[in-house]
Amino acid sequence: MPFSVHARPQAEDTVELIDQLAGEADYLIIDLEGSKDQVVTFALSRTDLCVIPLDGSPMEARQAAAAVRLVQTTSNMIRTPIAYSLLFTRTNAAFQTTDERDVRQEMETNSIPTLPVRIAKRAPYTRIFRDGVLLAELPAIVAKEHEGKAASAADKAMKQVAGAIENARDYAQAVIHTLTKERVA
Repeated sequence: MPFSVHARPQAEDTVELIDQLAGEADYLIIDLEGSKDQVVTFALSRTDLCVIPLDGSPMEARQAAAAVRLVQTTSNMIRTPIAYSLLFTRTNAAFQTTDERDVRQEMETNSIPTLPVRIAKRAPYTRIFRDGVLLAELPAIVAKEHEGKAASAADKAMKQVAGAIENARDYAQAVIHTLTKERVA
């Protein structure tokens, strides 16, 4: 694996573990559930960018608003700004739904930063979790699976994988751009 995975620490060990890992890694990504507990607050106190996912539905927008309030409260507590941005996930790859458009407009009206990239709902993303493989491994896996099958089926499957890889790459670039912009500011 090109990365290591660590179990969720006890609350009192969170900051120490983050500081240790930050000294050992080029990039440190902390994936936490959306709960309001000490581990989340401690992780926020050490973040360069908090990405808050939502699927574009009004219900998810309310949850994202609660997460934004937690980020702002933690920022006030540590007396340091915490950069954050919303990320629309599990969206329709072909078009923007009315709900997503309305939620985006609401976020824009309230000056809530949103990444310019959406993570579309795609079969290859589901597959990486189901099969425990990396997105970068899928082209070789899919090519092997489609050996001897109709070229149209293989092309379709490879286009789906290529679309997911391009989407993931665009997301990574958006995060890097946002981090770079935050560091300059």
